[in-house]
Amino acid sequence: MVGKKSGKALLREEGLERTDNNMDLTSWPQVNMINQKNYYTEYLKRDEQILALRLLQEDKTNRMVNNAKDRDRELAQGVPGELPPADVEMDMDEDAGMDDIAAGSEEQDASGNRIIVIHPGSQNLRVGLASDALPKSVPMVIARKWRCNEAEAGDGEPLPKRLKTDDGGLEEPEKLFGQDFANQYSTMSADLKIHMRLNKRRVLPNSKELVVNYNKRTPPETISEHNDPLRIDWTEIPQDPKKAPDFYTGDEALRIPDNSSPSYRLFWPLKHGWYNEDDYNSKTLLYEDIAIIIEEAIKRQLHLERKKDWNQYDCVFVIPDLYERQYVTQVLEMLIREFNFNRVCFIQESLAATFGAGYATTCVIDIGAQKTTICCVEEGMCVDNSRINIKYGGWDITDTFTRMMLFDHFPYADINLKRRYDFLLAEELKKNFCTMNESDISVQLFDFHLRASGQDTRKYAFKTYDEVLLAPQGLFQPSIFDTAYKLQGRRKLIGPSLDLYDGSPNDPVSSAQSAVVQAINPQPRPNGLEAVANGDSIGNGNTASTPSRQLLNPFQRFNEPEHTPSALGSPAPEGDGTPAPPADAIINNTVNTLESSIRDDILPIMPLDAAVLTSITHGARGDERKTRDFLGSIMVIGGGSLIRGLPQFLEDRLKQMRPGSIKDILVSSSPRELDAQGVSWKGASVFGKLRGTNDSWIGQMEYDRLGSRLLAYKCYFKILEINSANPQTASENTPDGPPASPPWDVGTPSTASSETVTEFTIDRRVDYTAKATAEDTAEASTNPSTNASTEATTEGIMANQAGRQERVIHQDYIVRQRYNNDLPPPPGDPKLLEIPTDMLSYYCSPAFTSRLARQQPLNIEADAFLGMPIDLVGMPGIFDGDESSIQAPLVPPPVHPRDKALLVPMSQRGKPKTETNTVSFLRRTQYTADDAGRTRVESNTSRNLVNQTIKKRKPADVSKDNPVNIMRNIVKGFDIAYPEDAYKGPDTEQNIRGAVPSPAEIEAWKNPKHPTKPHLKLLDSYPILPNLDGLTDSSGYMVTKFAVDPSHATDHHDERMDVGLLHPIDLAPEVSAHLEAQRLAYEADPEHNPPPGPPPYNYEFFLPKDEQTAKAIKKEFDVANPDKKPDSEQEAFRYEHVRVYETGLQSSNATDPYQEVALSLTDSDRNQATAAFYYPILQKMQLKARRNKNLAKLGLASKAAEDEGEKIDAVDLIVRDPNEDEQLRRTSHKAELDHGLQVEDEARSGKVEADADN
Repeated sequence: MVGKKSGKALLREEGLERTDNNMDLTSWPQVNMINQKNYYTEYLKRDEQILALRLLQEDKTNRMVNNAKDRDRELAQGVPGELPPADVEMDMDEDAGMDDIAAGSEEQDASGNRIIVIHPGSQNLRVGLASDALPKSVPMVIARKWRCNEAEAGDGEPLPKRLKTDDGGLEEPEKLFGQDFANQYSTMSADLKIHMRLNKRRVLPNSKELVVNYNKRTPPETISEHNDPLRIDWTEIPQDPKKAPDFYTGDEALRIPDNSSPSYRLFWPLKHGWYNEDDYNSKTLLYEDIAIIIEEAIKRQLHLERKKDWNQYDCVFVIPDLYERQYVTQVLEMLIREFNFNRVCFIQESLAATFGAGYATTCVIDIGAQKTTICCVEEGMCVDNSRINIKYGGWDITDTFTRMMLFDHFPYADINLKRRYDFLLAEELKKNFCTMNESDISVQLFDFHLRASGQDTRKYAFKTYDEVLLAPQGLFQPSIFDTAYKLQGRRKLIGPSLDLYDGSPNDPVSSAQSAVVQAINPQPRPNGLEAVANGDSIGNGNTASTPSRQLLNPFQRFNEPEHTPSALGSPAPEGDGTPAPPADAIINNTVNTLESSIRDDILPIMPLDAAVLTSITHGARGDERKTRDFLGSIMVIGGGSLIRGLPQFLEDRLKQMRPGSIKDILVSSSPRELDAQGVSWKGASVFGKLRGTNDSWIGQMEYDRLGSRLLAYKCYFKILEINSANPQTASENTPDGPPASPPWDVGTPSTASSETVTEFTIDRRVDYTAKATAEDTAEASTNPSTNASTEATTEGIMANQAGRQERVIHQDYIVRQRYNNDLPPPPGDPKLLEIPTDMLSYYCSPAFTSRLARQQPLNIEADAFLGMPIDLVGMPGIFDGDESSIQAPLVPPPVHPRDKALLVPMSQRGKPKTETNTVSFLRRTQYTADDAGRTRVESNTSRNLVNQTIKKRKPADVSKDNPVNIMRNIVKGFDIAYPEDAYKGPDTEQNIRGAVPSPAEIEAWKNPKHPTKPHLKLLDSYPILPNLDGLTDSSGYMVTKFAVDPSHATDHHDERMDVGLLHPIDLAPEVSAHLEAQRLAYEADPEHNPPPGPPPYNYEFFLPKDEQTAKAIKKEFDVANPDKKPDSEQEAFRYEHVRVYETGLQSSNATDPYQEVALSLTDSDRNQATAAFYYPILQKMQLKARRNKNLAKLGLASKAAEDEGEKIDAVDLIVRDPNEDEQLRRTSHKAELDHGLQVEDEARSGKVEADADN
């Protein structure tokens, strides 16, 4: 029986069987079907999924592991006392490697020596290492080969630009800059006079006429170049144009002669805080110039010549508060790609200024060269809505000061600020003469020197009156500034940063800056925003009303296809998606977008005082406490703030505008004696050295993968933000007219601070949604203190959520703030206590103190001796006229060593100042410290006390103060100068061998440099030697100074003075006895008696009869004169009596003749070598003509007349060679200086003694 075949068997027989070889049909990844009932995603929802954050976590973990390994290694070696507790994580410097840390933190380099801090500006670049105390300042300019210089470029018109007449000549100085400038200048001058009269200051009616008349008729004085001690070293250009460099940067560029061959033109890549697109035709060349200037500054100022070593350095770059996104991304590309820095981080200027000044809450005013920025900083963060950038600064003051001086007939009428030397001259005049103090305003005479290449120096004298104050006053009246050219070339090469999706501008905008632009060019509100704008509760203090109709939302299209998924895996809610932010946020973003579209066409200009109040108003957002804090801590920095009296002037203007806040307003300059120009740089250096800023560093590997997107996770500032307030709170417009009040009218703050703040959930993707949870609404309703103020706002939010579709706010570039809090959470909810602080002003008021003085009598008992009972009985000699017992001794007794601490001045008392890198206000919950400044709070339990060990203090190196070591270093200096004479024998106490010089010391001797002026060149050097042939019998000289020239020669030097004779007159017996008594008293008791001092001789002065006789006397004193006559043939030279002189001031160095010496530079000749010979000074005295009037006061007039009866009328001088005794005395003095003559001197002395015995 044949069985039934299966289906597989039939298919096998028919050849249709399917065989499976376990191979997939395709290699493309197959995606399984998702669960339609419950689906979610965790994409970019955790920190581990983001590269930048994951690397930070891995780095922290690696440090903890390495610390644990090092601790175990040290414990195995048996030195547990040197280690920190195991539960504390060591905070290591990122610049040091693990091997260096294991070797010991004492031997590491100073913190910050591997961090380069760069702060570019429109006029100056400041660069330096974070370990430096001050930055290196370099002009932000580059000079390139060009067909003409900058003064000849364009139309060739000078700057400031002058008006011309119809025939091509210049107008009169009063009409040189137009009628508008003349009217404004005259008005400001008249207002100043009125203000000075109100302040009871003297005002001359013809001050201007005095200035103009003097400047008209004063010609310059010409000084030849070789007579100018301060002549300028101009940049030397090679004579061959082919060998001339393609560019110069910094000071070298400014010192290039204007008529150089080849010609060079100056380019300033940054201008008015923007890219200088007007002077460039290619943005590639613009970026290249910025890179070249920074690169050359690092190489020359920091001496980092090899660019390949820069990958071992980190960089902190300071950017403006209101920056452009393309500027930040381009700089980041330059620092990482071109400069190859290891890591890079950014910090805003105002935030850096607070780090440098040590302020937690302040309003920073940075007056730069071509822009002024204002920003409020609170607790280490810039308040974004308070940022203002207005386009005037120190350069505008220089330009206006030049125009005002030319208006008053400035004698140097050809000044042209396009020329390099004129630009430097104008900056110097502004720095030296401009002031804001009214007390300095008067008709003053000044002078300056004009130094140009290839020309003699010209000295100009000119007078000024009020232009020294009116020019800087343009900060408060900017209409006097010339701003017509500042928008030329704007956006010619580099367009604004636009959004990738809707094309809207993407650069940061603040509501304060929008108010400035709105004040210049008022714009009506867009249709559809009127209802919400008029009902804004923040702007006018009223409750927010529900919109009457649907608002247009430009971001609605992003949310139409799907709803926002749940993050916890639960099904998505039914109905609308995630609710949008309230209407205020939509209005804020829309207004900012509208303002961004037109801000490139409007130059933001506003008076400085008004701009400050506008910034504080938008930064405080109606909070009275914040307003008081900002007004009470205004800090003025920048180069423009160096004008004398500017902070006080600004403070007075603010008090006039805010009379209700007079007690709160305080304006100050940079604290701690810091240079106002380097405060931001100093703060950036502190920021770079902080251990808590590791999150802001951008590494090369991260940048290679993510590019500029890293800024969203690494920076502490926001590029585009969502605000829950209307930016027009301070400048609310009416529907049909201009603003009801000026945008800087900051009167009574609104009540917006009590409203519910809407929470925004920030996603790292493209869409950012806003939500107002029901828990917040319930919390507000249960709190009775805030229920009334938040009820309307909560109803408005709920109505908006129920009445409109989901709205999504799109943001492409936002910063994710990360706060690290290592402390445990508090056990309970925080409790705010209201502590009154206004009682101190009451207790200090005059009313309270006056009443207290009337009610409380003084408890002072006055006795007959007025509190100082003096008993004269018992004091020796007091009744005999000797008051020495009650007088202080002439020579005070020496202070006991234990009492010296009491004489330390107040400024030096207290703990020594130590520079720490900690900043307490970096984050609200972040504690930062370094190894030197870290403190730990521990309990005083027995376990902790046992674990604490006393670290042994490293003994001080006393070898440096050893006299033998000091002598070795002194000998080392002579060995470097004269290596052939260096002692190479054994090192003993008698023959000390010099220390081994280092290669750097040898190189410093070969190529010496001036310690403070490195640009000076060494022309020649002289060895300092004693002139053995010039020693006298007394081994020294006397320096005599006449009060009046005895020769009465005014036009030339009288050679008779070189060979004059002084004959001392014997002292009177009374004077000799008095000096002898003083000498005996001093020898008996030197502590209570002063030394007698040199005798006060009178001298008779004699001069030869003419200069020919003086020349003949000089020849006889010249030992190298071949025509010198022998002693027997010498003739007598006649000296005539001039007058009698008496001694004025005199001092004696007889005990130490080498305490003060005279130097004489001598070039080599046949008798002497090239050297600087020094001569010991035994005595210095000043002689003045003796007058009978002075003698009469001393009662010596009759005696002097008797002495003058025997006055010498003439003296005959005969020159001879020194005798043997005089030569012996001179030889003994030489032997004291030259030991080679000591043996000969001893032999000669022995011979003299032998002759005496015979």
